[in-house]
Amino acid sequence: MNAHLLLATLVALAAAGQANAQESGAAAVTPATSVPVAVPAPIAVDDSLTAAIGTSYLDNSIRGFGKAEILGPDGKTHVVWIPINLMGFSKYLPFHRHKEDLDRFGREPFSIDVDKVQSIKLNGLYQEHMILKGKRKHLIATRVVNGPVELFNYTEMVQSGAVMVPVGGVAGAMVMGGLGVGAYPNRSWYLRRQGGELLKVERVEFIAQMTAYFHDDPELVAALRARKVHYREMVKVVQGYNEYVTRPAGTR
Repeated sequence: MNAHLLLATLVALAAAGQANAQESGAAAVTPATSVPVAVPAPIAVDDSLTAAIGTSYLDNSIRGFGKAEILGPDGKTHVVWIPINLMGFSKYLPFHRHKEDLDRFGREPFSIDVDKVQSIKLNGLYQEHMILKGKRKHLIATRVVNGPVELFNYTEMVQSGAVMVPVGGVAGAMVMGGLGVGAYPNRSWYLRRQGGELLKVERVEFIAQMTAYFHDDPELVAALRARKVHYREMVKVVQGYNEYVTRPAGTR
């Protein structure tokens, strides 16, 4: 039994060593660049966000990139190809200037500071730099609900720690265990009434803040006070409010 466990451990360690070697080799051949380049983010799969936005923004995408109109703070519009990402962007926005660049193997994208981006339009997907009380938050969030009240979301994937577990019967041997490995979404929500300013939704003061913000919807206020809706359900909250305030007169 100990011999089998030892053999399995050696195979796992060898595979890990080979993977590390491949990663080191890949890093060695990566061309140096004077411009910080962010790795294109994968398309986020989130049922609540996808249900609110739809999937038309994925049309005509190439290798995870889509043709976008970027509006700068100076009011000028630029057409580039950027990673399609519902979660939003922070620090830097990767981009290719031309469609042909996507077909060139190993071609690294350029990048631009998100502070130089006011908004992004991509196949009906709208993203905007979050500015609270005149201060830039250095991130671009996605509008997931449009209407009398807009809802924006920025999601950061937080990596959880890996856990090393001992190999039974082999003194001192440790292998990477599955428990604790992975990532979880850390979401930030932002609200804006038509013609108003952005407001960040607070986690700790969620009930008090939202009952004050949506005070003119008694159904929603009652649900909030009864704790029937939660921070993670902001899509449902805003959709419900927008439906309420747009009902014909006399039906509320």
